[in-house]
Amino acid sequence: MSSPELQIECPCCKAKLVVDSETGGVLQATPHKEAPLSLESFLKADQTRAKDLEDKFAESRRVEDSRLAMLEKKFEWAKKNKDKLPDAPMPGIQWD
Repeated sequence: MSSPELQIECPCCKAKLVVDSETGGVLQATPHKEAPLSLESFLKADQTRAKDLEDKFAESRRVEDSRLAMLEKKFEWAKKNKDKLPDAPMPGIQWD
């Protein structure tokens, strides 16, 4: 007779799972621990971190500026073409 427990390694996250063979339920899950980064790789990543953050900030600034410009264009168009805009819809509930 086989053991009632199966030890399996997850192919995605490399966690170790202990599974009950009869019910298929997970009895224990041990997450995979990555080795800590070496000091050299940490310092190398830290040197590029400031530039990466500046690039992300510049990109978000550009996106916000373009959003503001688009809203200004829409507002100006609505002011010029206010007679072409539909009337505001009536509320769904009439209280009187």
